[in-house]
Amino acid sequence: MHIVNELYEKFKAKFEGVNGECYRVAQTGDLGDLMSDILTQKGVKTLSIFESPLSQAANLKEKLSKAGFEVHTDNLLATTAVDDAGITEVKWGIAELGTLVQIAPEVDNRLCSTLVPIHLALLKTSSILPELDDMLATIHSLPEIPSFVGFMSGPSRSSDIERTLEIGVHGPEQVIVILVDE
Repeated sequence: MHIVNELYEKFKAKFEGVNGECYRVAQTGDLGDLMSDILTQKGVKTLSIFESPLSQAANLKEKLSKAGFEVHTDNLLATTAVDDAGITEVKWGIAELGTLVQIAPEVDNRLCSTLVPIHLALLKTSSILPELDDMLATIHSLPEIPSFVGFMSGPSRSSDIERTLEIGVHGPEQVIVILVDE
């Protein structure tokens, strides 16, 4: 567990260094309350969830609906365009970069992480890898290379226009990751 904590601390420092927000829970069952608090604090009213093993194990659709949020899990092409936030599960984190790695062949998964103003990413703490080389080796060892691999390091930013930094131009303005220990 010591190495997991070290990787988490390194990941957290790097992720927050690029304006991401990082939280950690001990159990999947703790996700609903934490997410409800974060979403309320951010003024979120509507959200899209790309259902995944973690979101289903935490029963997020039901818990967040009961907490008063309008939750969408279907027709995400339409809902993510107007929703305040999106929730997805990402596959890995890279500690040395503070980067999330999304395997998302499904368009709906990508919409929930890029089209919304606030992206909440779920990640198993045990899925943080030390370095980019470890990540590439992991992908290379898969039986089949995924059709889409996305690397996300905090909120979208661009300085394309007059070298002025803009946040949220090509993706979410805020990225929040919640790491789950179990």
